[in-house]
Amino acid sequence: MLLIVLFISLAWLPLAFALYSAQSLVTLLTGVHGLGRAPAHALFIGFFGSVLVAMVTRVTQGHSGKLLVLPPVAGFAFVAIQAVAVLRILGELATDAALWQALSALAWLVALAPWVVWLGFTFLSPRVDGKAG
Repeated sequence: MLLIVLFISLAWLPLAFALYSAQSLVTLLTGVHGLGRAPAHALFIGFFGSVLVAMVTRVTQGHSGKLLVLPPVAGFAFVAIQAVAVLRILGELATDAALWQALSALAWLVALAPWVVWLGFTFLSPRVDGKAG
């Protein structure tokens, strides 16, 4: 499952590029910058946020001597980041973008806070396999 979340993370990259391409085409044809920051949110929240959770979790598991499996807290963070990315992209198209931006910011904190606490405990604890490091 740990490898699958990395592949899902990487799927955001072509989606972000497709949104940028669609936005450029619409702007070229109509002069309207229609998608707002939706392509940027797909890139920064969808791609970078997902890769952050996937890669940091994998490195943390390896360097703490744990099995290379996706812990439940990281699974929650990953799924929640997917929801935050979709929420933020759709929110950019809504009439009240500021409300959706505030909701997605709160959701971002809810998604990552438990994961960050777990990282802290993991890095401050001895390796589970007893090795140095």
